[in-house]
Amino acid sequence: MLLDNSSDIVGTRARLTKVNEPTDDEFKLFRDLVLKDLGLEWGDDKKYLLYARLQRILQEHQLETFQSYYDYIESGENMKDRQLLHNAVTTTKSGFYREKQHFEFLRENVFPVMKDQNNTTHSKLRFWSAGCSSGEETYTLAMEAHEFFGKAMISNGGLRILGSDVNTGVLESAINGGYSEEQTSTIPAALQKRFFIPEPVGKNDPQRKINREIKKLIQFRQFNLMANVYPIATKFQLIFCRNLLYYLHPDKREYLLKKLVDHLETGGWLVLGITETGYKVEGMEKLSLSIYQKS
Repeated sequence: MLLDNSSDIVGTRARLTKVNEPTDDEFKLFRDLVLKDLGLEWGDDKKYLLYARLQRILQEHQLETFQSYYDYIESGENMKDRQLLHNAVTTTKSGFYREKQHFEFLRENVFPVMKDQNNTTHSKLRFWSAGCSSGEETYTLAMEAHEFFGKAMISNGGLRILGSDVNTGVLESAINGGYSEEQTSTIPAALQKRFFIPEPVGKNDPQRKINREIKKLIQFRQFNLMANVYPIATKFQLIFCRNLLYYLHPDKREYLLKKLVDHLETGGWLVLGITETGYKVEGMEKLSLSIYQKS
């Protein structure tokens, strides 16, 4: 049976549809589509990216041209396929303690203020990791908050963190919460020991899973930041939206910034990527490291 299956696989690969590279007109169709759906801005030099990321999908649908795939997507026959397109074209780089200066800033300047406010008002802490990808940023936020505020303050709903992304593929990884040794190597050893459970799945692929103590602080949800209305009924004291604006069309960037500010409490903090500088954020005071506070 194994030999037969292997032969079938080889035969299937041999019969894969040959996909033609996108023409200029086909590229423009998809450039407009990802702008409309996701706010992404593709320059003319991104034609190679379209082919590299979608070739396999076209083969699976036995389509030879990008025009055929575009017509299929726009027909609306299967929204799952449109979601797969979104998954394929979004950039999903993430990492634990990426741009660690931000977490140092939280410990030194943001969390102490939140703690003082909580002692007075007993308000609940609500954070949002927007564009959370595979969850590393969201879990880093949760670990840092747990360490600073302590279990007593954040338990029983005292802290809730939302992690959202448009890409359902990376969200599955985030919800699973399993990471390789290499992925977790940037986490301080003490936190690895405290918040991760070793789950070896093979000699060459040991996994470490986030423990329940951290997972219960987080809710992961799929939605599009370009939507007219967000499925969110709360405002946040802290929003992370890092290294996403760079990919957006200027008009969409302005739209997203306004939406994020609208979902911040007065006095709340918005954290952008360190290299995402030069943006004017209405109603916000710029602090440092691309961190803003709502006035």
